[in-house]
Amino acid sequence: MGRAGLLFAALTLVLTYPLALRLRVMDAGDSAFFAWAIGWERHAVLTDPARLPHGNMFHPLRYTLGMDEPILGTTVLVLPLALLTDDAVLLYNVARLLTYALSALFAYLLARELGAIEGPALLAGAAFAFSPVRADQIAHLSTLGTQWLPLVVLFAVRFFRSGRWRDALLAGLMFAMEAYACGYHGVIGLLVLPIAFLPLLWGRWQRLPAAAGGAAVAAVALLPLYRLHQAALAPLGYVRGPLETIEFSAALESFLATSSWNHVWGEVTAPFRDTYSNNLFPGLALPLIVLLGALGLARERRRPGREALALGAMALAAAAVALGPEVRLMGHDLFPGPFALARSLPLFRMIRVPSRAGVFVVLPLAMLAAKALTAWRPRPIVLALVAVAALAETSIVPIPMPGWAQVVDTRRPPPAVYGWLAAQPGSPVVVELPMLDINGIVEHPAYHESIYLVQSTRGHWKPLVNGYAGIEPTPYVAVRNAARRFPSTEALAAFRAHEARYVVLHRGGYGPNKWARIERDLPAFARELVEVARFDGDIVFALSPAAAP
Repeated sequence: MGRAGLLFAALTLVLTYPLALRLRVMDAGDSAFFAWAIGWERHAVLTDPARLPHGNMFHPLRYTLGMDEPILGTTVLVLPLALLTDDAVLLYNVARLLTYALSALFAYLLARELGAIEGPALLAGAAFAFSPVRADQIAHLSTLGTQWLPLVVLFAVRFFRSGRWRDALLAGLMFAMEAYACGYHGVIGLLVLPIAFLPLLWGRWQRLPAAAGGAAVAAVALLPLYRLHQAALAPLGYVRGPLETIEFSAALESFLATSSWNHVWGEVTAPFRDTYSNNLFPGLALPLIVLLGALGLARERRRPGREALALGAMALAAAAVALGPEVRLMGHDLFPGPFALARSLPLFRMIRVPSRAGVFVVLPLAMLAAKALTAWRPRPIVLALVAVAALAETSIVPIPMPGWAQVVDTRRPPPAVYGWLAAQPGSPVVVELPMLDINGIVEHPAYHESIYLVQSTRGHWKPLVNGYAGIEPTPYVAVRNAARRFPSTEALAAFRAHEARYVVLHRGGYGPNKWARIERDLPAFARELVEVARFDGDIVFALSPAAAP
């Protein structure tokens, strides 16, 4: 296993180049959010664990860590490093690389458990970890967090073979870890894994009590995560509408689409990138090997074993979930999808992007390919060529990150205004301006909400009215809309309603016309906004409390 680990570590460095050279560089958007999440979790655990659910965003809302993926199942990967550094950007990037190496290593162990010999098992591990389906999610640490999924299947296979309670409990524990790494994988797994495990259980009904015990372990372990999301979302009355879920579901052509960064298939598959879903093309190598293996069995008139049937069931069930509530082809609705039935249950209505079931397609494809290659026993040179072809299909290196997107570099000191905030006693509430919506990631990335979150990890940790997550709470949207007219009576009233004490105004986040208007209008609010600090491009105002009626 040691040599396999070294191989996968080397592949990670090569196939994610130049991420390992930019461990302290951050761009705006989802990457920044997940860096903040890791930073907040470290900060809360080391200073006041009771504050862990209440991230310092969207003030005064509580349980804000549950407004998106808390990724605790991936944060644990960098716990040793987190004891040595508080650099959230570094922790995020190291965690991102570890998801690749560990996903490969644990998929390799699963392939070996399924009977694959060394070479095919190594290929299976690499093909899973560096699949185009995972590469499509390079910025999403949650959906990259697939490292525990192969272990779920590994311990489940051992359990159904032996009936040992220990393996059932470990399978349940690994499922909980996977759900803590990516809630999508947990919820989708509730649909996919029972179908996949049915061939393993069939005729072994005496294993049901232990299987139920494993499921109970998972349920108990996941109760805090469920309660966190409920506490965050229930007060907002937040539910995913069916039209939103359909919009982010895969269409049939999504299984032929890959990232535009993919050097082999990016241009060829461009006509199929016509939805907002994840791209689900796994390449040609794995499906072709699996198809040839199935044809070989049919020619020999042999039936696939239980485990091969389980893997096939997993892939088919996951593909059905990925299609969402409505099966579509090139913009045309064909018929309702199986996932429409699942949406009758409240838990499954929270799934916005059903196409994230793609990892449940790629993992069994990699395992079935390893089993087929093991049966064929190809010569080493042939296996090497197959491996090169499979990995070539995944290539997105060098991963593009233009200079304008590299807005945080923790090798350099943070802007002076954040040092000033860190020096302020207590926990005064801060609002940073401008407050930009999703378009700000491209228009003014250094002043996007997600970057304000990252900057807060660099020492000040003050509560922010600002925030960024997979959902936008209605009170936050209202204050952001009011902030567009800053300075105004409406904007200041909104800030006060959110208990803001300081208003940080970033000159660089505005165009010349908007800044001219702000400078023109500020004197009219001089009694309510008192300038308390000025830095190069940043001004801090103290917001006076509302006058008594």
